Amino acid sequence: MIIQSPMLTLGLSDNIDAFLINGTVSAWEKANFPDWLLHTDLIAIGIMLVFMVVNMIGIKAVSYLNIAIAVVSFISLLVFNGVALAKGSVDNLYKVVNPADGRTGFAPFGFNGIVTGAGTAFFAFVGLESVVTLAEEAVNPKRDLPRATFGSFLIVLVLYVLTAFSIAYFEPWYKLGGNTGLIGSLKRQGLILPQYIVTAGLIFTVFSCGLCTLTTVVRIVYSIAEDGLLFSFLSNINKKTQVPLWNVFVCSVLGILGSIVYDFDTLSHMISGGTLVVFVVTAIAVMILSYDLSDPEMTDTEETPLTALKPRARKHLFIIFMCIFLAPTLLLAFFLAFLHQSTTVIIVEVLLSLVMLASLILIRCKIPLNANEEDGTLSFKSPGKPFVQGFSVLINLLLLFHLEVSALKQLVIYCIVGLIVYFGYGIFFSKITAEKQRHLKEEISLDDSGEDFVT
Repeated sequence: MIIQSPMLTLGLSDNIDAFLINGTVSAWEKANFPDWLLHTDLIAIGIMLVFMVVNMIGIKAVSYLNIAIAVVSFISLLVFNGVALAKGSVDNLYKVVNPADGRTGFAPFGFNGIVTGAGTAFFAFVGLESVVTLAEEAVNPKRDLPRATFGSFLIVLVLYVLTAFSIAYFEPWYKLGGNTGLIGSLKRQGLILPQYIVTAGLIFTVFSCGLCTLTTVVRIVYSIAEDGLLFSFLSNINKKTQVPLWNVFVCSVLGILGSIVYDFDTLSHMISGGTLVVFVVTAIAVMILSYDLSDPEMTDTEETPLTALKPRARKHLFIIFMCIFLAPTLLLAFFLAFLHQSTTVIIVEVLLSLVMLASLILIRCKIPLNANEEDGTLSFKSPGKPFVQGFSVLINLLLLFHLEVSALKQLVIYCIVGLIVYFGYGIFFSKITAEKQRHLKEEISLDDSGEDFVT
């Protein structure tokens, strides 16, 4: 998520430079910067510094600013959708022919084009997890988090679908593209007043998203450092502002470096890939947390090894079912993404789907749900277990395989860096590991004292 802020600042910089100052800054950068600073964007760096200062002030400053920006953003979206639906043509949806390659009709690039576009634009959904990440800032999280989560998804769904339809209805699809989508469409149509309104709304919106993203990253890094998995100075809280200032500074510097090293398109693909990987891991984690995989403790009066065999084998059985599920799911997503859909391939895909479905049915029928012993209520609630989560894994893998290879390579590199940090530092300083080791030493000490007493 650290690289999402620089991506947003680069997009915001493009719009400010193109529509407010007529490309003055970008022209000066090209004329004065050497080739190795080709991606350096002074406006983006300045915006990142503003994000850093606001986050150092505190969460209240961020929340008040976001409320004001949300109103402006909503009005600008309504203006664009109103103008697009009033000035557009239904012919743009399915009759327009691209003079460059002759493509025409609805979905000119077919199913693969739709999936590739969905995977590329998946970064747009990254901010929704901020609701959960900022749970510690809520007054009544038990009441507010479910409302905020479902409300955010509903609002985003309606606005995204409406805006996507409006822009396709407003202008031929082959004219769309670049980093100035909505504003560029209005400018090409000569709609000056709506262009300035939408420009203002877009600037405020991207500013708000970048600000919230940095806030979320800081909270995530703080929680990880608090658990001992990252360097401890990142969890130090300033007594006056109640903000981890060093944390904000480090995340902001990394964001600035990201805006210098990468361009907008590369960052967007990397973020989409990282988000899809996180969603796959999250869906699998929900499946694991939803089922009772605990081994019962053996006592002299309760269970014998024979009666405890079933509960003890539960975890191994679940692992087998999960392997049976993950292998065909991975192959199915790969076949759908890369292979030509011949009759043989389709038959294999159907068989893989049946194996995947059978494994989910076995998990649902053979593994008991994780419930509280006192009242029997589910300790982890999630609808449609495990079928919704299994389908989520398949869809996210399918979108992931449609991303550019270069973005996937960068994603693998950053995953390796993360693993190196974890196994090189976090695993040795983890507070959870230290707590377990302390309990183990206490148990050994008690056992030794008991043996001495008997002797």
